[in-house]
Amino acid sequence: TQSTVSLIVNRNKPVTTIAVLERIADGLAMPDECRMRLGLAPKEMAAMRRRTALGIGLIGALSPSTLTAVLRDSAAEALEFTRERAVTTVGKSTLDHLTAVVVELDRAYPWRPAAELFPVARVYRQRVQGLINGKHTLAEARELYVQGAYLSHILADLAYDLGSTLTARAYAIDSQQLAEQAGHGELYAWAADTMAFVVQHGGSAPDAAKIALDGLGRIPRQHPLAARLRVNAALSYARHGNRAASTELLRKARQVCEQLPDEMPSRFSTDSAEHTSYTVATHTASCYLSLGEWKDAERHARLACGVARWSPGRAAYAQLDLGLALAHLGSPDEAAERGKQALALGRGYGSLLPTARKLEAVLRNRYPKELGALEFRDRYEATLRQAGR
Repeated sequence: TQSTVSLIVNRNKPVTTIAVLERIADGLAMPDECRMRLGLAPKEMAAMRRRTALGIGLIGALSPSTLTAVLRDSAAEALEFTRERAVTTVGKSTLDHLTAVVVELDRAYPWRPAAELFPVARVYRQRVQGLINGKHTLAEARELYVQGAYLSHILADLAYDLGSTLTARAYAIDSQQLAEQAGHGELYAWAADTMAFVVQHGGSAPDAAKIALDGLGRIPRQHPLAARLRVNAALSYARHGNRAASTELLRKARQVCEQLPDEMPSRFSTDSAEHTSYTVATHTASCYLSLGEWKDAERHARLACGVARWSPGRAAYAQLDLGLALAHLGSPDEAAERGKQALALGRGYGSLLPTARKLEAVLRNRYPKELGALEFRDRYEATLRQAGR
C-alpha cells in the first residue's frame, strides 16, 4: 500500500526479509542488475548465465598483473563484507539484559502497581525500537522483534489495567505485528488473547471472537492458551447473545484444561494446569453473567477467586463477578463485601471500574436502603476519586 511504501521510504519501517525485498523488486519491475544489487536472483536465469559467462570472459582477457591486482582488491573487499556483517550495535550482552528485564516485568506484573511498571516497560520498548532501527545482524533482528513484542504485550495489559483501552489496543496490535514478523506463533497468540479481551470490553464482541480464534490457529491444540482463547471467544459470543456458540466454546476449553499436564512450559518458566483452570473459570463466570445465568455465574466465580494465588488482579475480576451474581440472587450484603474486596485487590483501578459500576447500579436499584449497598457505594466513589475520574 501507499502508506507502507511511504514508511519504508522515510526509514520508519525497516525491511528485514527477503520476501519483502522480492515484492518490492517485482512491484517496481526492477531490471535484473538492480535485483542482483539487492542480493536477489535475476528474473531471467538465461540472461544471468550470459552475464556470468561474459564476466568470466572479461577476467580471462585481463593481463596477469591486472588480474593479480583485481584478486588482491577482491580479497580486501570480501574481508570488508565480513567485517560489516560483524558490526552491530546490539551484541549478546544487550540481548541478555533485555531478556532479564522482560522476565522481571512479567513476574512483577501480577503483584506490582500498573502505574509503577508502565513507565519502565515503555522506556525499554523505546530502547528496543532504537536497536531495531540501528545496525544489527539478521539473527539479532529477530530476537529484537521478539523482545519488542513481549514488551508491547506487557504494555497492552498494563494500559488496560490503567483504564486506557485505546493505548492497550495500540500496543496489542504492535505486539502482534512484531510477533508475526519474527515468526513467533505463541507470542502472536498471547497478543491475540489480550487484544480480544480489550476489544470486547470496548464494545465490539464479534470482532473479539474473530481475534481470539485467529490466535487459536497459531498454537498447538494442547496448549494453555488454547483454553484461554476459547473462553475469550466464548465471552464475546455471550455478550453478543449467542448462547449456543458460547457454551460450546466453554465445553471445549474445559476439555483442554482436563488434558493439560500438571506442569508445563510457560513463557519464561513453568505454569500449572491448576492456574489455567482458575483463569478459565474467571472468563466462564463472566460468560454466565452475560447470559443471565446467575447460579452458574456464582459457582464459577467462587471457584475463580482461587486465582488470587497467582494473580490478585484477576481475582479482583472474579470477586466483582461473584458480587454481581449474588446481587441478582438476593444476597446484597455478601455482594457488597465481595465488591469491596475486589477494589482493595485491584492493581489498576481503570479496568475494574466498569464492572464495579455495574455492581453499584444493581445494588442501588435493588437494595437502596441496605447498609452493605450504601457502604459499597461509598467505597466505589472513593475509588473513582482515587483514579481521578
